[in-house]
Amino acid sequence: MNELFSLVNRYSNWIIFAVLIVVCVLVFKPGAVRDIEPSTDSQFQSTVAQETRPVLVKFGAKWCPPCVSTDKALAEYEIASTGAVKVVILDVDSNPSVSQHYGVRSIPHSFLFWKGRIVDERVGGMDAQEISSWVQSNQHRWQN
Repeated sequence: MNELFSLVNRYSNWIIFAVLIVVCVLVFKPGAVRDIEPSTDSQFQSTVAQETRPVLVKFGAKWCPPCVSTDKALAEYEIASTGAVKVVILDVDSNPSVSQHYGVRSIPHSFLFWKGRIVDERVGGMDAQEISSWVQSNQHRWQN
């Protein structure tokens, strides 16, 4: 038993490091979208209309490769933008009424909202740089 305690004591820093890595992998799963609020039909209006920041809403589906790629880019963009724009993902299969309301027929389909109104929209996948450029090209609409 003393040998076990001696080993644990000798390698305690490595054990703590390994545990931290496991925790990070579990919390921040590779490829997972972080800090992005999923939305549903029932909460969509309050999520968009009551927000004081611009809101970027991406309509898509889990089975759509360009949507999944755009989700990863949105996670990168949101981290880089430090929360200046709220990012929301809406699954069209689970939330058909909002998708129908906004005429989403092709995915991924992204909208920029400001004070509950559409500022701009874009159909197709985007990488983080394209998302950033698109948002920046519309900043004049909410900055005075």
